[in-house]
Amino acid sequence: MIKEVLASTDLSVWAEASLLMFAAVFIAVTVRTLMTDRSTTDRHANIVMAKEEEAGND
Repeated sequence: MIKEVLASTDLSVWAEASLLMFAAVFIAVTVRTLMTDRSTTDRHANIVMAKEEEAGND
């Protein structure tokens, strides 16, 4: 019975919707990554080193 119900429904709409959502998120992440300025990137890259230096000074 479940197979008949699933066979009669058109699930391709959900596949297309999920593909569009994935593409939108991928594009958003790519644009945000490319638009990030250099100083922010450098600050994020040095977070671990800064934490270790703070811990070593105590």
